[in-house]
Amino acid sequence: MKIQDLNISADSKSALKSIGLTMVSELAGQNYITLINKFPKNYNIEPLINELNALGYLLPPSNEISVCDVPMSKRLQNALIRNGVMYLSQLSSYSKEDILHFRNLGEKTILELEQICQEYNIEIRSMLSIREYFDKYRFPSKIYPMLFQNNISCIDDFKHMTANDLYLICQKDYILTMQTYFILKENGLLLNDWQDKFIFEILPGKNAAYLWKKHNISMLSQIPDCNECTLKEIVSSSNSFTAAIKELLSFG
Repeated sequence: MKIQDLNISADSKSALKSIGLTMVSELAGQNYITLINKFPKNYNIEPLINELNALGYLLPPSNEISVCDVPMSKRLQNALIRNGVMYLSQLSSYSKEDILHFRNLGEKTILELEQICQEYNIEIRSMLSIREYFDKYRFPSKIYPMLFQNNISCIDDFKHMTANDLYLICQKDYILTMQTYFILKENGLLLNDWQDKFIFEILPGKNAAYLWKKHNISMLSQIPDCNECTLKEIVSSSNSFTAAIKELLSFG
């Protein structure tokens, strides 16, 4: 059965389609939090959840404390729900700076929220410490929220990771991954091997960026019948990187 055939609003159908859910069977195993996590932060998911819950297609997660079950002012409860926070545990995924920018959250409700978090042992961290630490390494500012989400607070936290782990942390942003990779490398941190290799693990950044932008090639496995040594040899033995790559891809 298609989601388009469900008796829910057009807005809810459009919202589900925007996150890649088109079949009712894809809702199996989903709960409020897993679904919320698929949407951008601060997205008001309450109407969608209410519609799906009424039809029995979405169940509340177990062992979670709903903001509706915690004594708090109606203003704070409404502000949290409007910003996509249905359960207290979700607050730990937001930085203090993010929460301060929640719509309709004033100084009084911020104090109330801090008291609730203290009572339920929920830590709200600041992104400022991450920014202050990584600024000295000249990390792209774009990556700071991603580091926060992955609990990375120092350069040693990248130890024992692979370039693919870094790629996932960077939300599959290839250029951001490459920039961060070279910053780590410059500071003496080498990532572990994995079953494939990104081109930037083999070639200089300029060449890797060319392959990505010109040919949409980011990994060694995308080049047929080619290994790391072959790629390095072909590139180093040619006077023109562009010509060498063109010949390599034509051969493949």
